[in-house]
Amino acid sequence: MFSDGTLIDKIGRAQAVAVDGDREGARSLYAEMWAEAARAGDQYQACVVAHFMAHAHDEPEAQLDWHLRSLRAANAVGDERTRAFYPSLYANLGDVYLRLGDRAQAREFIVRARESEQVLPDDGYGRMIRSLIARLSQAVERDSTGG
Repeated sequence: MFSDGTLIDKIGRAQAVAVDGDREGARSLYAEMWAEAARAGDQYQACVVAHFMAHAHDEPEAQLDWHLRSLRAANAVGDERTRAFYPSLYANLGDVYLRLGDRAQAREFIVRARESEQVLPDDGYGRMIRSLIARLSQAVERDSTGG
């Protein structure tokens, strides 16, 4: 099992690889971290890695799969460590479902994101996720009113 510091370092390296244009290389690094988390039975690590793996994919179907894995792992953790992840997890799932054309599922996850956003910190990350939730809420509202 790796410590949070080691995980952050590994994710940072994988993100740098992705930023350099090697998304396949980044996915390979995330896959190694995912396997390590699975071997250790560490759902917290699995939650974090799956979230980043989702963002390393271009195809919405793959993103959906990894976001759902992240949500299942967060639910399995069952403590405060993942509490602040839920608004982002729900918003990302809502976004992917919108892109896949599943408006009912998108709406469900966007509502969950809105209901959980009060746990977000008042910082750049919190503002970014709140902005995503607001944008997705508007998209779903436009869809439901035909506008």
